[in-house]
Amino acid sequence: MKRSLPVILLLFCQFTMAQTIKPRVVDSLNNKPLGYAIVVYSDNQKITYTDLDGYFTLQLDSLKKDDNITIQFLGYSKKILKAGSLYNGLTIKMSPDVQSLQPVIVTNCPRTEEFTLNKRMGRIKQYVGPGPETRLIIMSRYYNVTGRNGYIKRVNVLLDERSPNMKIPIRLRWYEWDTENKMPGKELTDTSIIIYPYKEGWNEFEVPDKTIQCPKDWIVFGFEFIYPPEYTEQYKKLGTATDKLKWLNDMGHRWSLGMQYVDNSDEGGFYILNNAGMMQYDKKYDRYFMRPAVKFTVLFCKE
Repeated sequence: MKRSLPVILLLFCQFTMAQTIKPRVVDSLNNKPLGYAIVVYSDNQKITYTDLDGYFTLQLDSLKKDDNITIQFLGYSKKILKAGSLYNGLTIKMSPDVQSLQPVIVTNCPRTEEFTLNKRMGRIKQYVGPGPETRLIIMSRYYNVTGRNGYIKRVNVLLDERSPNMKIPIRLRWYEWDTENKMPGKELTDTSIIIYPYKEGWNEFEVPDKTIQCPKDWIVFGFEFIYPPEYTEQYKKLGTATDKLKWLNDMGHRWSLGMQYVDNSDEGGFYILNNAGMMQYDKKYDRYFMRPAVKFTVLFCKE
């Protein structure tokens, strides 16, 4: 019996490890890994992301075989697979969705000038984000006081100055404004731009040339906050609700964002949790609305 025990333990470990799979998501044309692709599972209730090499991890024994696994990446056709068809080492190829891409308008401009939108911040409140199994996109409308068309050259994002913030990737998104319903409308994002806040206070990021157009009236901008896969895996391995609460209470595991108070309801922030519908943040103190504290440097053609 003593001789057989190690064999039994080995078989048990192999069986346990077999329940954890690590597929990879790549471009179907060049096999380039798609980092931070969105993976939705458990009847659309849970979210995870691929890492920089395109891998994501799932526990198969916690999923129903007929559960739909939905994979999304900007500029690519959505991929839906059954949990029962997934296995360790599987390569999932995503096809570019040419119809979803917006045409890039290139104009000749011999002289340019810069202007900073939303330069005056006013009152700031720190907002602490949810846990790693929650997908959150925050967006708002920012007025272009110049009345001219241009391109976003830089984006400045304000992080919490009082508590440490982990280096969390943020995907930039932009939208039309639905005038009738007074909320963000059709998404115009045509490429995946990821920024990595690296310090407390203001973080500045250059935007690829002529990628994000700034209309002459306003720009509707959004931020998708992505928990790194290693944090998601840490959270999944916690056994009890008490352990998870303790993990969440550690601000080293949570991201935070500076939120700006504004008077105009049309400038207030909206949000999307997981795959639910868009919601607006509640009014504060019967007067103020909140939105991400962001400054935009816009490049205009100088006449």
